[in-house]
Amino acid sequence: MKLLAINGSPRKAMNTAAILKKITAGAASRGAEAELVHLRDLVFKGCISCFHCKDPKGKSYGRCVIRDDLTPVLRKAHEADVLVLGTPFYFSMETAFMRACMERLWFQYHLYTTKKPPLSPRKKAAALVYTMNVREEDMEAYGKNAIVARSKGLMERFFAPCEVFLCCDTRQVKDYSKYEFDVFDVPGKLKRHEEVFPKELEQAFALGARLVV
Repeated sequence: MKLLAINGSPRKAMNTAAILKKITAGAASRGAEAELVHLRDLVFKGCISCFHCKDPKGKSYGRCVIRDDLTPVLRKAHEADVLVLGTPFYFSMETAFMRACMERLWFQYHLYTTKKPPLSPRKKAAALVYTMNVREEDMEAYGKNAIVARSKGLMERFFAPCEVFLCCDTRQVKDYSKYEFDVFDVPGKLKRHEEVFPKELEQAFALGARLVV
């Protein structure tokens, strides 16, 4: 059993990365081969709409033809039994890293026909991890629920039922005194990070273990 987790955050030691590390640890605790990839470390671009992946007579049918640092990651994602994508919200969207990855991942499988199913491995277990600085009850006001629902729907279209792990009202920096953050309840954020975030990490570990069973 193989689990691949992809971190779309440019920060490799903050909330999203911490959750994904726990998910991979949970999977490894069940004997799975678990890997975490940081998109920040890679040089790649998004889909260029070349349509080589749509040519049934071509060598790249169903697979992205672009060759860059994301190419082996897409291969691992295709071969993995479990795929986990994690990203913070930046301006109520996935990061640019994750959006480019999603474009390449999803579009290679998509077909503009009703006569065939998508070209993806449809039985792959999947999960999405979203971290954000807003509270969960404020997600709708910022349009985040629609983004999560859209991505969940696409993951389920190409793979299998997809779990969603939300981490809200996150601590964004270690020292808030260095910046202007008067729109946030900083003491409340720090209190939540100290009391709630450790429990969320435990839940992430359990999710990783559950996904590979």
